Amino acid sequence: MKLRSRFSFWLTVLIVVVAIIFAMPALSKSSILETIDKWFDDYTEAVEDAQNEDDDDHDDDEAIAESNMMVRIDDEIVDYIGVETLTLVETSFFPEAKALAKVVDLRPMLALRVRHSQALAALNVAKIAERAANQELIRLKSLAQGAGSVATKNISYAEATWREAKAELQGLNVNIQAVRDEAMQTWGDKVSDWILAPDSKQWQRLLSRQDSLLLVTLPIDVSMLPEVSFIRIARDGSREQARKAYFVSPALITDQLIQGETYFFKTATGKLRSGMRLDVWVPQGNEPLNGVFIPEQAIVWSSGQPWVYVQVDDDLYQRKTIQSGLTTAGGLFLEQGIDAGERLVIQGAQMLLSEEFRWQILDEDDD
Repeated sequence: MKLRSRFSFWLTVLIVVVAIIFAMPALSKSSILETIDKWFDDYTEAVEDAQNEDDDDHDDDEAIAESNMMVRIDDEIVDYIGVETLTLVETSFFPEAKALAKVVDLRPMLALRVRHSQALAALNVAKIAERAANQELIRLKSLAQGAGSVATKNISYAEATWREAKAELQGLNVNIQAVRDEAMQTWGDKVSDWILAPDSKQWQRLLSRQDSLLLVTLPIDVSMLPEVSFIRIARDGSREQARKAYFVSPALITDQLIQGETYFFKTATGKLRSGMRLDVWVPQGNEPLNGVFIPEQAIVWSSGQPWVYVQVDDDLYQRKTIQSGLTTAGGLFLEQGIDAGERLVIQGAQMLLSEEFRWQILDEDDD
């Protein structure tokens, strides 16, 4: 009975709903499709209204967050804080990537050069021996054809000697090629030419320590642009004190710690020593970026991010993020977020940060 009652109830509900759906178009003198379109338009309008409310809330949140990064300094403490500002000017910046380099030890190269020289010397001796053996064989054959006084066994012995000298000559040629192939696989064609050429000026400069060869290893996500002809290097990590090193060739060897692209560069030795590790700055484009330079002394850190203060009024300062800045010598380069003409706080920023948080705590206590 209960099951039959439930079935009757839901059947009645279904009939009523169908009747309403078909009755409404008749009452409003519109088709079913028009009614559905009106419902859809009402729904879309409601969704857009909700989105606009969310956007307004988001804008309000941003405004609140921006106001929370403001700090006002009274005249009584402005001298104590010691705020100094700098009017920013637009400047250009060529982007760079930071990398590492190592001064190459010449001893493996020297060992290859010695082996190559020894093989060449042995080859020259073998050439002389082969030539002499060949001449002796020719002489004996000539005597045998003329007077017939030369025994056949002497000719056979001379021919064997010549063939042995010829085989040794071929073996030494193989040895020389093996040394050259090893040099090529280790150092590449250009540096190999420096090592193996008998009158190489570049090798003499390396050997006399006038120049040093550098193995530059790039980060995994960085590539060397084809137009790069020089980079900047420094022993102490100071970009301001960095000097030039000039492109030589791609390198076939890699760094065991960093699995990035490798290249050979050369530079004047100066105070460099074999095995030294250097900081490197590699150009990442020929087109300059436009923006402003943020000096290092203007930067403060909060919540793991870099910030600066700009003066927006005589006694009002605003904290702005510079997280998107590019590292450069003495600070950061910023393309957007802070404009030229703004007054950047270059002294007293840390005190402003302390004051900002102190006033936030006071405001929370008032609540």
